[in-house]
Amino acid sequence: MTQAISQLSFARLKRYLDDYKLQLETAIMAINVLEVPDADEEIFTQALADLHVLATVLGSYSEGIVDAIDQFTEAQPD
Repeated sequence: MTQAISQLSFARLKRYLDDYKLQLETAIMAINVLEVPDADEEIFTQALADLHVLATVLGSYSEGIVDAIDQFTEAQPD
């Protein structure tokens, strides 16, 4: 039973990690655009808007991933 719980906890954690990683990679791409000194104004504005949205989304993902990590840790045998 413990192994099944651990596998379910790990599967949930992995799902959160995959989603979180995708959001982080997208945020990093937006940051890279913002760091270009002579970026096109439209591209810069879009990257800034994207980063704003991603920062909001990542806040929610962060809460979910912390919960998934806690559940995974609690499911591990002592």
